[in-house]
Amino acid sequence: MRSRLLGYTVPVILIAATLSGLLVSGPNSQSMDEMHGCTTILLGKDFTADGSVIMGHNEDMGKMSGRLKYHPRQKHTQKWISLNYVTLPQVPETYEYWASGNSQPVADQFFDGGWILTGMNEFGVSLACNTMSTREEKIPKGRGIIRYSIRKLILERMESARRGVELIGELIDEYGQCGSPVAYCIADPEEAWLVETTYRHWIARRIPDEGLAVIANQYTIETEWDMMSDRLIDDAIDRGWYDVKDGPFNFKAAYMKPSDLDRPRNTSREYQGRVALRDKKGSITVEDVLSILSLPPIQTTSTQSATIWHLRDGISHDIGCTMWFGMNGGNSNVLIPIFAGSSKVPVSYMDASVEYDSTSAWWQFERLQNLIYPRSGEYAESYKDAAKRLSETQDRIFHETEMIRTKALELRNRGNITAANEILSNHTYENLSWALREAKILISIIQPN
Repeated sequence: MRSRLLGYTVPVILIAATLSGLLVSGPNSQSMDEMHGCTTILLGKDFTADGSVIMGHNEDMGKMSGRLKYHPRQKHTQKWISLNYVTLPQVPETYEYWASGNSQPVADQFFDGGWILTGMNEFGVSLACNTMSTREEKIPKGRGIIRYSIRKLILERMESARRGVELIGELIDEYGQCGSPVAYCIADPEEAWLVETTYRHWIARRIPDEGLAVIANQYTIETEWDMMSDRLIDDAIDRGWYDVKDGPFNFKAAYMKPSDLDRPRNTSREYQGRVALRDKKGSITVEDVLSILSLPPIQTTSTQSATIWHLRDGISHDIGCTMWFGMNGGNSNVLIPIFAGSSKVPVSYMDASVEYDSTSAWWQFERLQNLIYPRSGEYAESYKDAAKRLSETQDRIFHETEMIRTKALELRNRGNITAANEILSNHTYENLSWALREAKILISIIQPN
């Protein structure tokens, strides 16, 4: 089995995972495991070809419909803001950002209105999350702050990834975290961070500039970290989860739910990402990361969206920071460049219904994904013409985007920032619109009426 872009061969362990049913069980029968099978790749600056920070993420939410939205800067006069389930001081102004996540009907029905899953703000601060499993007891619903509110606050208020890490710690220390604990993956043009959380605690590790991390749905921080909540180790001792006689404190061993520790559905994805990238240090590009996100078991038909953040240092954030975004999987779509300076999105991307509708972008890409991957537990080799067409289109968009970036940078260097951002916005908008048209064409070819 090979990816459509780089031809990576899938290791035997992944074939075994497929045969043992660790991939999806069919479009209408996702388990909770499959709906929360997100995978994130974090790459330090020395690991990439151009010295940028790169983060890739597949968001797996089953058949929960998604959306993409742009939020402009906003000024606020109120002193307080209420978020699930806390009230916080409001700031005078919140930052411009892009976010993708659950459609509003899905958010209202299942997550008390919380919807943001991934995003990037005007400073290039970018985030993604993976749900985790902890042995710590839950905080009752209605108390604590939910992960959706934390993501919103990071995008609205933070100018660096490090400050985002500190905010997560402050919020969990003050209120606790209800709902599901997650691993927050945060990056900016300078550095990338991993923050793994429980309901009451957190621990953070900076990804070294020469480092690589692949995160599935289990804790990965063990005996090395940079920051943590004050009582994390003491509480583990008090609960009998750690004894100092056993050696250095291991966060994963202490706080992971034992029944979920090193499950094949997680270790296979982590292994796949590390094996594919570890020997390419210093040469990894966005195209490489897309190839990894497109491989099984990292991509499944539960993938709600695929995103790659390309965060360049030394260039103004509006031009140098790009969030490559595709609804559903990277192997059944093309990723479109959303610059930090872009500000326009087609209406069809901005929301979707809970059940299939013929107007929203998300449901059209979902339909295409199911047509290209029609069989349970298999990596589709059918419809090769469609895959070839998508791959050629993706290559064209990569090439055109670099030309647009160069043109926008020239305009900005001449002081014409408005014109530069207009070019970026138009490029994003036109390619989002084009991708939806292309999806509808491919659907009509594969499954004519």
